Amino acid sequence: MTCAGEAGSMEEAFALTREQLSCAPDRFDVRGPFVRSSTQLKTPLDSGLAWQTNAANFRSMLVRFTYADGRSRLVDVDPQMTARNWFPGNRFSVPVPSSQADLVAIDAVVERPFTRSVAGAARLTSLADSERELYSRSLAYMFMFGLLILPLLYDGLFYRVLRQGFVLWHFLMVATTSLFMLFSSGLVNEILPDIPLDLRWRLTSLFQALSAGCGAMVIAGLIEKRFLPPRLTMAMMVSALLPLIVKFIATFGGELTRITINNWFVFSFAPVVILISIVVAVALSRGSRGARWALAAMSGLMLVVAWRTVVAFSGSSLPFPINDMVFAGFVLLSLVTAIAVGDRFTGLKHEHDEAQMRAIRMGQMANTDGLTGLANRRAFDMVRTLKTGQGLLVADIDHFKQVNDREGHQVGDAVLCNVAGLLKGHLPAMDGREDDGSPGCVYRLGGEEFAAIVEVMEDHQLIALADRLREIVGRSGGEEGTAGLPQVTISLGVVLGRGQMMHEAFGAADRALYRAKREGRNCVRIGDADDCNADARVSQGSTTFGRAGA
Repeated sequence: MTCAGEAGSMEEAFALTREQLSCAPDRFDVRGPFVRSSTQLKTPLDSGLAWQTNAANFRSMLVRFTYADGRSRLVDVDPQMTARNWFPGNRFSVPVPSSQADLVAIDAVVERPFTRSVAGAARLTSLADSERELYSRSLAYMFMFGLLILPLLYDGLFYRVLRQGFVLWHFLMVATTSLFMLFSSGLVNEILPDIPLDLRWRLTSLFQALSAGCGAMVIAGLIEKRFLPPRLTMAMMVSALLPLIVKFIATFGGELTRITINNWFVFSFAPVVILISIVVAVALSRGSRGARWALAAMSGLMLVVAWRTVVAFSGSSLPFPINDMVFAGFVLLSLVTAIAVGDRFTGLKHEHDEAQMRAIRMGQMANTDGLTGLANRRAFDMVRTLKTGQGLLVADIDHFKQVNDREGHQVGDAVLCNVAGLLKGHLPAMDGREDDGSPGCVYRLGGEEFAAIVEVMEDHQLIALADRLREIVGRSGGEEGTAGLPQVTISLGVVLGRGQMMHEAFGAADRALYRAKREGRNCVRIGDADDCNADARVSQGSTTFGRAGA
C-alpha cells in the first residue's frame, strides 16, 4: 500500500498526487534530493501507534499523519531524533500524534537519503508492542554483544603465550565486529547519545568492512599453510580490501554515489565471500582441519550475505529480521573461530614443542659420542671454566692399542663402552643434571681418553675419588669381572678448579696424566692448578698411587 516518488524540494514532494507516485516494485529506487513515500491504510487505525523506519543517514525528514476527519499533523524528524528514539536493529520510532479520529494515511518526505530503506522499510506498530520489543530486543543485543567480549579476553591470553598473527587478526575481527554491532544495533546511543547520525552511519559500515577484512585474514591463519592454495589465498586477501575501497568512494563520492553506493557496498562483500568459500573448499578437499572450523564459522554469515545480495539485486526491501540474522552470523563467526583459534593454537603449540624437542635431540646427538653415549669432545670444549668447588679428571686406558691388536676392534669397542659405563655409573651426578658441564658429567675426548667434571672442594677428595675409579675399572675385567672382556687399567691426571679457564685446567690435568703414564701407569697424579706450567706434584699416600701396570 506504499508508493514513492521524487521531487526537487520538500513542498514539491508533498504536492505530488497519488497518480504521480510509483507503486512498482522498484518504486524506492529513486535518486532525487527529496524522496516521498505515501502509505494509504486499508484499515483505519486508532491512536497509540509508533511509526518506525531505518536509521540510515539522511539530512532531514517530515512525516505527515492524516486522519479520517481530514486533519493532518506534521512531525519534523531531525537526525538527532534517531538517537533519542532509537529502536534495536538500526531503527528509530516516531510516535504517531494522538487524535480522536482514526489514522488513514502516512506521508514521509526524506531529504537526501543514503539508502532506499529509509523510505522503504517503514512500519507501524503499537506503542505497547514497541515497548515490549524494545526491552526484549535490547536484552538480546546486549547478550550477543557480551558474547563477543569473551573472545577478546581469550585472544589476549593466547597471544601472550604464542604470538601468532592469526590470533591478533582474530582479536581485531572480534573487536571490529563488536563495534559494528554496537553502532548498527543502536546500543551506541546509550553510550554516546549525542553522536551525529552521519558519523554513526559511516562508522557502522566502516567497522563492517574492517570486520570482513580481518575475517579473511583469520581464515587464512586457521587453515594450515600446506593446504592453502597461494594464488587463491592472495586473491581472497586482496578482495577483502574491496569493501574498504567502496567505503572510501562513498565517503568522498558526494551526490553522485549517494543512493547507489549502498548497494555497491553490499555487493562488495560478495567477492571475498566467494573466494573464502573456494579457499575453504580446496583446503577441505586436501584434508585441512582448520578448513572444517572455518566452514562451520562462516556458514551462517555466508547464508545471510547471500540472502542480502539476492534481495539487493531484486530491488525489494530487506525484511526486518535480516539485521538480527547478520548479528547472529557475526556472533557465530566470532565464537566458532575463537574455538578454532584454540584448536589451531594447540596444534601450533604441539608443533612448536616438537620442534624444540627435535632441536634438543639434534643438539644432544651433536654433543654425544656415538659409541659410548657419553658427551663428546665438542661438548667438553663448550665448558669455558673450571669453577671453584669443581675438579677435572682426565683418564686414559693403559695399553689400549695392545687390546685392539690382540682381541680385535670389536672387543676394543666393548672395553671402551664398559669403561665409559663404569665412569658414568660411579661418579656422583649432582641433582640429576645432564651432560652440560655440571658436576658428574663424563666425556669421551677421543680414542681411549676420557674426562670428567666432579664436585669436590679439596685435593685429597679429588685424589680419593680418582683412585676409587681406578680400582673399580681395574677389577671389572678378567675372570672375576665382566664376562668375555679383558682386564684393563686406567691412568688419571686430575686438577682442582679455582675458576681457571678450562683449557688451562685441561693442560695441567693432561700433563699430570702423562706423568702417570711415565711413572708406571695404573695410578693417579694431580696437576698444579695455580701454575699450569709447573711440574705435576705427586699426591701423598701409597694407596693413592696404586700399583704399577703392565
